This record gives sequence, C-alpha cells and structure tokens, in this order.
Amino acid sequence: MSTAALTAHETPHAPPRTAVFGMTIFLASEAMLFAGLIAGYIVLRLSSPAWPPSPDLPKLPVVLTGINTVFLIASSFTYHAAEVAVKKGKKGTAWLFLTVLLGSLFLCIQAYEWYHMHHEGLWFNTGGAYGSSFFVLTGFHGLHVLVGVLMIAWALIRQLGGAYTAQSHTYLILAGMYWHFVDVVWLFLYSVLYLV
Repeated sequence: MSTAALTAHETPHAPPRTAVFGMTIFLASEAMLFAGLIAGYIVLRLSSPAWPPSPDLPKLPVVLTGINTVFLIASSFTYHAAEVAVKKGKKGTAWLFLTVLLGSLFLCIQAYEWYHMHHEGLWFNTGGAYGSSFFVLTGFHGLHVLVGVLMIAWALIRQLGGAYTAQSHTYLILAGMYWHFVDVVWLFLYSVLYLV
C-alpha cells in the first residue's frame, strides 16, 4: 500500500527490529552525552585540591541517596516483571503502576535532596565546580527519569485498554530499553558523585 493511500487511521509503523535499532542508536548518543558530563566532572574533581572545596559546604547525603538508588533499581525489576507478564498474555498493569510509583518516589526524594542542599547553602551558583557539577549531573539525570516515568505512565494508560499483547508490545520494549538505561546511568552517577 502506498503512503498516499493511507487513511487517517492507518499510519505506517516501523517494524519492531527497526524501532529497537533506532532506540539503540538514541541510547548510544545519550551514553556519550552522559560519558562527557561524567568525564568533565572527574576532571574538575581531580584538579581540585579538596572536595568539597570548602568545609562550610554540605556533604552529599550518601545514605538517603543510597535508599533512593534502591527504589530506582527496584523499578527496573518491576518493569521487567510487567514485560514478562505481557509476553505471557497477561496485562501487567500492576507492575507498570508500581514502576511509575517507584520512579516518581525517586524524583520526589531527589527534589527533597535538592531542597535540602539549597537550604544548606549549596546551589548551582555556589560552591564552584562542586555545586554546579552536582546539580547539572543529577538534574540532567532527573530529567531523563521524568521522561521515563511519563513514558511508562503512558504505557500503563494504554495497557488499561489492552493495547499490548504477547504478539504486539514494541512500545513496552522501547520504553524498557530507555528505563533500564536510565537506571544503569544512575549507578555510575551515584558511584562517582556520592561514593568515590
């Protein structure tokens, strides 16, 4: 069927393999972007004689963020459970809802952390490279988590109407690739920013 013959209800979709390849290329570009940000942070940190550069600046909340990391990693498992459920012919909506909940909880705790750091005197324009690099890295990642939560919320809404089946669930695969990528990036960020 030619493109001109398609009606408003018949839109061409990329084959699943093509869609997965496209998401893989997109995630590769995102990986390079995060690698550049992390490399820049490492250079700044290694060039500083002390980190944080002033004892008056607040230390990062390692324990709270560690708990938050557990929530985010758990969300990868709940998303995987949703994918497995759909492949078995079930809806998986409870798992999708739990994933949205865990991702949203991660964002709320990160917002609290930002508020706390700002209250303690650390912000984008204070603390030099220490403050700006922390907020840029966590903010950029937080934006990606927000996009992921919205993608999964959309998948949940569509699945409540039975949009995905064992034979047709390409969007779930693509959203899953994105979500697992965001979780893996956070493990790197948590290690570099909070633990090292």
